[in-house]
Amino acid sequence: MATILTRFEEHLRAEKRLSEGTVANYLRDCGEFIASCGTTPEEFDPQVVTAEDFSEWIMSLSNAKKGAGQGGRKSSTPLYKPSSINTKGASVRAFFSWLLAEEIISANPIKKYHRLKTPNLLPTYISEEKMAQILEQLLGMQKSEEYLTRRNSMLVLLLYTTGLRLAEITSLTRANFTPSWSELRVVGKGNKERIIPIMSTLRPLLECFYTFTRQNICVCDQNSLFLTSEGRTMTRHNIERAVQKVLAECGVDGKHSPHILRHTFATLLLERGADIREIQELLGHSSLQTTQIYTHNSISRLKEVYHSAHPRGKRRE
Repeated sequence: MATILTRFEEHLRAEKRLSEGTVANYLRDCGEFIASCGTTPEEFDPQVVTAEDFSEWIMSLSNAKKGAGQGGRKSSTPLYKPSSINTKGASVRAFFSWLLAEEIISANPIKKYHRLKTPNLLPTYISEEKMAQILEQLLGMQKSEEYLTRRNSMLVLLLYTTGLRLAEITSLTRANFTPSWSELRVVGKGNKERIIPIMSTLRPLLECFYTFTRQNICVCDQNSLFLTSEGRTMTRHNIERAVQKVLAECGVDGKHSPHILRHTFATLLLERGADIREIQELLGHSSLQTTQIYTHNSISRLKEVYHSAHPRGKRRE
């Protein structure tokens, strides 16, 4: 007999049409909450859950610390950021909203939960000047006879010039591109499809990379664009590590995640005068509000230029 959590999973896949990674995150978070209630998914009774149960779980996440520090002392570093706790809480709230809609419960005990306050952090991105230097290195790597060098540099090139999400680039195949490599069709969050143009300078490099891969790496009928050295489809973790390696080697300070390249793609487009709604379409955001955070990066950049260039702009605000 299917558990309530299994039915919720079916709802996420069939009705919400969420990605595999998102569904896994929802189920993990809901499973953690159910475990905090001292039960299992098979025995879980949502009718007996109270607002206090949920609040205690959120508090336990807030108080959780990372493993032991130096000398075996307990670390004082929080295990979860407020934003991560809010994400977990949102998963459970979505679960209970579904339970209510399905009339499995008569009232939602966590409806009035308020999210934790989070700092308004601007998206981190790589400056245009630094990115120009990196591009020169990446283009040089495309001439290498070593597959991993060409593959890793192509990953960074494609992420930077298209703004793809990690999950989207992981699932890419030749079929996502037009025959001339001039356009990329991708299905993103919420099963939303969008078309992204491919820069003319990148098209021949993609064609060469694809041919090189099929001649030297692909040992079976594998459709994925990016493969491991053994010819298997790269996982999200594989791609994360490959991108981190390239960015670190190219001298990028701070974070080296694939998402940094998505932020860079959006921020530099905005700085170059692209319309915010066009950027929204390219990124696949369902809400313009999500895209508008990049305008803050642009304003921050304008302030830097003003203070460095204006004769009376020495004083920092």
